[in-house]
Amino acid sequence: MKKLMLLIGLIFCLKSLHAQKKSGNLSNKEKIYGLSKVWKEADKNFVFFDQVPDLDWDKAYQEFIPKILATNSTYEYYKQLQAFCSLLRDGHTRVNLPRKLRETYEATAPIKTTLVDGKVFITGVLNDTLKQQGLQEGMEIVGVNGLDVHKYVMKNIKPFVFYSTPQDMETHLYDYAFSKGPIDQPLRIKTSKNKQFSISRKLSKSNAHNPTFSFRVLDNNIGYLKISRFWGKNVQAKFDSIYPDVKKVKKLIIDVSENEGGNSNYAHYVLQHFVAKSFETSRWKTLMYLPAYASWGWNTQWQDNSGDIIKPLKESRRFTKPVVVLISEKTYSAGEDFVSAFLNTKRGVVIGRPTAGTTGNPIGFKLPAKGWVQICSKRDYLSNGKEFVGYGIAPNKVIKKTKNKNHLIEAAVKELKGRS
Repeated sequence: MKKLMLLIGLIFCLKSLHAQKKSGNLSNKEKIYGLSKVWKEADKNFVFFDQVPDLDWDKAYQEFIPKILATNSTYEYYKQLQAFCSLLRDGHTRVNLPRKLRETYEATAPIKTTLVDGKVFITGVLNDTLKQQGLQEGMEIVGVNGLDVHKYVMKNIKPFVFYSTPQDMETHLYDYAFSKGPIDQPLRIKTSKNKQFSISRKLSKSNAHNPTFSFRVLDNNIGYLKISRFWGKNVQAKFDSIYPDVKKVKKLIIDVSENEGGNSNYAHYVLQHFVAKSFETSRWKTLMYLPAYASWGWNTQWQDNSGDIIKPLKESRRFTKPVVVLISEKTYSAGEDFVSAFLNTKRGVVIGRPTAGTTGNPIGFKLPAKGWVQICSKRDYLSNGKEFVGYGIAPNKVIKKTKNKNHLIEAAVKELKGRS
């Protein structure tokens, strides 16, 4: 009888292990390793612990051990890792889900949204079927999946996103991550007019082209150059192809208000075309850990570095006419590096709203099941030494956010009318 019970018990355990494997759950050993990897690499490399003074990183690590051991799937496990890493409050420090989990659990619905004066509005409908059902730009969303819209965001999104400033947080919560969720579960929204829509995340999205650089001429021969990012293939060649048209206009708006970031070298290359004098890029510093110093109880050491000196192009190739730069809470990373350097040149006025306040050089590490964590290892400053990571870069002139998509462009045109 004992042998029979042992056999039954063994069969049950094997079935349980098989079910666990089938569901994609990790072993406890793997779970502990992944959590420990995030804790260790942040402890060693993270450069902004002073901006989270109330965080006891070691204590948080210990508190998350039972949480990650209690997870029943790899997805649940990664959500706990994200919640743990999110405590660092840095936009360049984050846990990334494995690709298959992202595709399954972080699918986006074909709408765009934003927060204006505490209200959530639809700013884009990216599927014709939804348009035919009556979903329109400008509608206010007051509820999601049976919850008040803000309660939904605080419960389902905020604990798992990564941000450096309040404005960066709002952008992630109400723009980038708002419609994310399991691909097989619709996003159910309620509008202020008491209309309800069930939006499938499986619906296709219109392929609106979002080029790295786009240029057009507005009234009064004012040029409008939008730079969406500083990464991708042939960035310099793409800019070079439109620059002859840029040079022809009388005044210029450079829009980096929705710039995703990328490589700051590309940002500086573009800026070379619009300045007459050499300029210094952002200062930066990084940690130096010296074991012998630690044994003597000395504080952590920093290696401080000046920015690079970038020279302008020869005079015949420069654009020397009036320039206005547009920024917002969506100006990110290398986009902020561009703004930092532009302000240092005193070449023109910057208008809009404070930038996201997050840049740096992340270092990446692999996690179990092919996810990864990245830790910000480089601390950037304006060339005058002022902090902007964790704060944002302030414009010369603040423009209040509105539902009007063109409100920044209109403000820039008005600004340029008084400049010659």
